[in-house]
Amino acid sequence: MKMTSMLTLALVATLGFSGVTAAQMAVQDTTKPAAAPAATGPQYKEFVIGDAKAPVTIIEYASLTCTHCQNFHMTAYQELKKNYVDTGKVRFVFRDFPLDGLSMAGAMLARCAPGDRGMKLVDLIFKNQNTWIRAEKPFEPLKGYAQLAGMTNDEVEACLKNENMLKAVREVQNTATNLYKVQSTPTFFVDDEKVEGDRGYAFMAELIDKKLAAKKK
Repeated sequence: MKMTSMLTLALVATLGFSGVTAAQMAVQDTTKPAAAPAATGPQYKEFVIGDAKAPVTIIEYASLTCTHCQNFHMTAYQELKKNYVDTGKVRFVFRDFPLDGLSMAGAMLARCAPGDRGMKLVDLIFKNQNTWIRAEKPFEPLKGYAQLAGMTNDEVEACLKNENMLKAVREVQNTATNLYKVQSTPTFFVDDEKVEGDRGYAFMAELIDKKLAAKKK
């Protein structure tokens, strides 16, 4: 294992969960995760796909090493994006809930990606999940995907050693755990209705349609 991976895993082990402050608990409505920001400060770039004024918001908490998350993104998400996000009915928000050091590294790299390429990097990591998580040195393909997303080798190395970025991702995960009781991946909030696990396109589409119908009344 190279120095980069050792440093990343060491940071993960050392920092662990920082918890949620009393101020955060007071500011955020724990029953309405769709209305709450992912994290404070500039380190964590919210990944939002779709019209900001869409009537329904879906938030996904996912881990980049989670096979159920990968299946959702390769199947149901593609149909949801075409039929609901691209048509202005749904605003989709992707948030990190890393289950291990590899998914943490991938999450950090995606948040460090330049411009609007972060979600494209997430898509690339999911698309190739079956390959890179089985690699002898999985950090190497991860870094390669980040470079394809426009990061230089120096930027990749700096991101993986960025303690503030690690803390920012952890803050998002802690908020999900402590405020919204997320325990597994993927977990979704369709507006503020919690859905655990990859339930498939038909289930999600029916739920979205119900939310849309209710808003028209």
